[in-house]
Amino acid sequence: MAKKRNKKIIFGGLAFMLLGVAVLGGTQYVMKATSATEFCVSCHSMSYPQQEWEGSVHFSNRKGIRAQCADCHVPSQGWHYVKAKLLAVKDVWYEWTGKIRTQEDFEQHRAAMAQTVWTQMQATDSATCKSCHTVDAMILSEQTEAAQKMHKLATQTDQTCIDCHKGLVHFMPDMAADNAAAAGELAKHGAEFGTDDKTLYALMMSDAELAGGGEVRLMPYAELTDWKADGEKLTATVSGWQQSGAESVVYADLGKRIMVALLDDDTQNKVNVVRTVYDDVTASDWKQIRFQVRLPQAKTTANLTALNQFGKNLNETYCSGCHAAISADHYTANQWIGVVNSMKDRTSMSAEEVRTLTIYLQRNGKDMAADPR
Repeated sequence: MAKKRNKKIIFGGLAFMLLGVAVLGGTQYVMKATSATEFCVSCHSMSYPQQEWEGSVHFSNRKGIRAQCADCHVPSQGWHYVKAKLLAVKDVWYEWTGKIRTQEDFEQHRAAMAQTVWTQMQATDSATCKSCHTVDAMILSEQTEAAQKMHKLATQTDQTCIDCHKGLVHFMPDMAADNAAAAGELAKHGAEFGTDDKTLYALMMSDAELAGGGEVRLMPYAELTDWKADGEKLTATVSGWQQSGAESVVYADLGKRIMVALLDDDTQNKVNVVRTVYDDVTASDWKQIRFQVRLPQAKTTANLTALNQFGKNLNETYCSGCHAAISADHYTANQWIGVVNSMKDRTSMSAEEVRTLTIYLQRNGKDMAADPR
């Protein structure tokens, strides 16, 4: 009896082991099969991202390396691998229910889908990216100057790959709509000031009349003091600095190239010069000036908070399309000019939005922290 019982236990144990092996092997087979690119693109809804992938550098490049769907979207091991496979069940459900039947359907959901993937990759510290690319293996000297700067910055600020490298394979979603709404919201603050407000600000790039005749173009954030309302317009004083030899541009401070206004050839000499100072850094004379302007009240505001919120919105909307939005105090006022200029062509910002963003970042730059403005 004892021998029979022992045999049953042994055979039962072997049976369970074989069943475990079969289940484990079957699970691994299913996991691997459902990670294959052929399986991914077999769904109709995936035909749209498939076309984008096939036109990207991750599909065809001079090094002959091709990243498959799972290489980017499925972590290779650990809990994040299991989590990715479990969450993928919803994609099957969406395929069955026809959530994405057409290209128009795909575009409607593109932003939400992209944000979901970006969040997942950030949670894993871009593990799938780093399975092929690591900063330690990069030869920074062979990269462009801009790439070297951004990779060093990413290391210093603990950014991860997806913070900067969105839109490499799949088209970026249209993210400008929120900013358009913000611009409309900003316009509501025109003429928002009271008699107790000492300083007003140009709400946007605006043409104004110079008291001595002619026109001047005011930049966003241009400060207007000693103002006086007159009907729907107001008269105010603008102060700033001109660099000798470049009198067409009025800057906010000596040596800090935060643009306040632009003067044409006829109006450059119609300003009051307060004093002239020689600047060792730029090796040139700078003139502190003042001039009076007249412009519509609707183009001014005392609500600096609303202006700064608009600038912050520009930074988060457009700049975060390629990398995590960089705080304004990361660079000095003058450094921000080159940073924005090197990045602006990668966005759909208008010239006015670029100017507003630049001045917002400059006014809140690293060397402006002590400035109460």
